[in-house]
Amino acid sequence: MGVSGFAYISPSTKEETLTVLSEAGEKGRIVAGSTNVLPDIRARKIAGCILVDISHLRELKGIEIAGDTVTIGSLTTISELLQSAVIAKEAGVLWQACRCFADPLVRNRATIGGNIANASPAADGVVPLLALEATVNVESKARGKRAIPLDEFFTGPGKSVLEPGELITSVSFAKTSAMKSAFIKFGLRKAMAISLASIGMVVGFNGDTIARVSIALGALAPTPVRARETEKYLAGKKIDDEIIARASELIKTEVNPISDVRASRDYRQHLTGVLFRRAIEAALA
Repeated sequence: MGVSGFAYISPSTKEETLTVLSEAGEKGRIVAGSTNVLPDIRARKIAGCILVDISHLRELKGIEIAGDTVTIGSLTTISELLQSAVIAKEAGVLWQACRCFADPLVRNRATIGGNIANASPAADGVVPLLALEATVNVESKARGKRAIPLDEFFTGPGKSVLEPGELITSVSFAKTSAMKSAFIKFGLRKAMAISLASIGMVVGFNGDTIARVSIALGALAPTPVRARETEKYLAGKKIDDEIIARASELIKTEVNPISDVRASRDYRQHLTGVLFRRAIEAALA
């Protein structure tokens, strides 16, 4: 063990990384942008770990399109997503979320894989990916490759189905250039604010009728969630003021927020309806 009880290893390839993680077991802690791990170390929330630095692994970086599928390497930074014409065109809800993500210094370091792995209910990168119905691709020596639907990935605050030794390699989803989208985040400050509530929405139309809609919510339950009942209600309907008003009430029943120092449960529940209305109006605009 090194300074302060931590060991540090920097594998040179993905295969070497998988071997190191397999041997480290539950002590292995992957680091890349370190925007979450370093604060936790300073706060002494974690100790005695083997830090496995994967920040330089080129094979886990970049954005690719194959047919109708977009795949983002887990080490792709939020800044790189924001600068990508592919993301702006094919995943507008994610591109909008990246604009709201922390500040430029953090965006330059934070990776999309790290944002997923941290499993925060308020993760700004996860909500749009949930609305995109993304799949998380993981690998390990023990289990090989797994493709996990993002809506099955999270099990609680800071918890996921990732097992010791597993590495997130990429996240993939279908193109949405033919659809409309919106992401709205509500925080107590304009910058560097943890969400009180957030919403990501992707809507496809057949004429003036909703053919498909996907709605994801952040910071409103123990995990990011899909608003399934509201999606069902909206499918096949023509949008008008009455439909929006009813959906704004329905979506409040799909969340399970907490009360804390930043906002009460009732306020967050009210905010859910407000954000839904803003999001669908923004998508239509």
